[in-house]
Amino acid sequence: MGDKKEAVAIATFMTVLGVTIGKGIVYLLTSSMSALTEFADSVTDIATSLLTFISVRLGNKPPDENHHYGHGKAEAIAGYTIGIFATIAMFYIAREMVTRLTTGYQVHANQEAIYLTVGLIVVDIFLVAINYIGYRIEKSLALRANTINYLGDTVRGSGLLLAISIPSLDLPIATLLFTFLAYEVYRLLRETTSVLMDESPTDLTLKIMEALRETKEVKEIRKIRTRWTGNTYHVDLTLALDPSYTLEEAHKISETIEKKIKNLSSSKIDITTHLEPYDPS
Repeated sequence: MGDKKEAVAIATFMTVLGVTIGKGIVYLLTSSMSALTEFADSVTDIATSLLTFISVRLGNKPPDENHHYGHGKAEAIAGYTIGIFATIAMFYIAREMVTRLTTGYQVHANQEAIYLTVGLIVVDIFLVAINYIGYRIEKSLALRANTINYLGDTVRGSGLLLAISIPSLDLPIATLLFTFLAYEVYRLLRETTSVLMDESPTDLTLKIMEALRETKEVKEIRKIRTRWTGNTYHVDLTLALDPSYTLEEAHKISETIEKKIKNLSSSKIDITTHLEPYDPS
């Protein structure tokens, strides 16, 4: 399964190199602010794809002596770094937009640029498809970040096509594209930060709570800790059972509970269960 993630990451990186060159050519042909915005975004996409490839390779490594919970957070670190790159690009774009708004500029309508932009939109659709399929199969945060990013690129590419076809719309469309980019960056930083800060996945926690309450052998739920590390849920449970159970019986109950919890999600769930004797007093 890890090989699939790496294949998607490599294909994405190579394709993005071509897309970035294409958007740079569109800008040189038209002097469009929208094209410049898209070119700057594509430069960050190169960093995105490279970091995704590196993080996917690290994330595929199994737990070892120094990383007991695996290397899944490498993908969240990559996603967060991508968000920082994009934020820097946004500041540059905002400055350029203000400069052009105050000094004025002219967009050059160019037929070759229009054809090239149509081709770039088709490529962006391809990138969305392969990254989304990879995300659905692997549940990779890095591939999800790519999917969101290239979906935005597809929408913005359509806006760029309109801007260079009707030059008077260039600045309004550039402003809209900038807004899309800002929203995508916010979502990406919010999601990766929650992983890096070990934020508890509420939905899974509630499902576990419900499953445990339906298990008659569990007399008391004393602790539930859950976190997501990028490719695996980690669950720590402290449960109280009737002290009359033998060690073997308690172990079988624990195995049944863990199996039930693992069926709550299609993602991998690693569970540590601590059992204590129940004291009604």
